[in-house]
Amino acid sequence: MVEVEVYEIFINKATGTPIVFLKQKEGDNKKVLPIWIGGPEAVAIQSQLVEDMAPPRPMTHDLMKNIIESLDAKVVSICVHSMKEDTFFGRVTLETGGESMEIDSRPSDAIALALRFGAPLYVAEEVIRENGISEEELDQGQKQPQESVENLTEERLRRYTV
Repeated sequence: MVEVEVYEIFINKATGTPIVFLKQKEGDNKKVLPIWIGGPEAVAIQSQLVEDMAPPRPMTHDLMKNIIESLDAKVVSICVHSMKEDTFFGRVTLETGGESMEIDSRPSDAIALALRFGAPLYVAEEVIRENGISEEELDQGQKQPQESVENLTEERLRRYTV
């Protein structure tokens, strides 16, 4: 497993779909994994990255956190563990009473929940190796709009659906 952090959230101008970028925390040739996500999940992730963005009432991921805590449990980590048929799969690892359990999750929901618990984010090595892009590619895309993420080929775009 490779530890990652939320690097940024962008909106794909062509489709209006949010993209969360997970960036390797360690290593010389850091990769960035783009995952296309839904609007509500983008807001849930972004609200944890920006101070003073707390809603007046609990949103879905806040409710999930409250329920988990009321059951004397906590999220200890999340992992984007595989990609099948152009869809990423995630897992939330919970701990309660000294026991650990893994729960299937969409990566975007897992990320939003992990951020609320301050839990580490991981991506399977194979997933980031096969689907990630280098930091240099991402930086170059940001400097040269014609090569930016929103202008990736359709074939490449299809590889990153939720």
